[in-house]
Amino acid sequence: MIKRKNRYCFVIELNEDQVDDYVELHKNPWRETLEGLKAAGADELLIYRYKNFSILFYECDDINEVYRKWGATETCKKWNARLAKAYKVTPSIDGSDDVETLEKIFDLNQQLAGKLEQY
Repeated sequence: MIKRKNRYCFVIELNEDQVDDYVELHKNPWRETLEGLKAAGADELLIYRYKNFSILFYECDDINEVYRKWGATETCKKWNARLAKAYKVTPSIDGSDDVETLEKIFDLNQQLAGKLEQY
């Protein structure tokens, strides 16, 4: 049986005047960003937007390890500089600190099986 990767979710609040630019960049990301995140250990990354909130969903072994590896790249530094004005509060997505993820409180399949796991 293949072990499923951990799943993480977190939210970033965006400055209202930067939402369109943030969305456009994420709909048309740099190829080296995609490759860099994959190489850092992100098996899956989905981003949704609700109003001026960016909701990120990851599947990986360890989200903080992904960001430590990704944060050490020149592409990450350029990407974060490009988006610096977008964030209300700059998130720790460069490996400099642990990512503050959301608490999972419901998982249909896990709870049917009898145990809710955080990741």
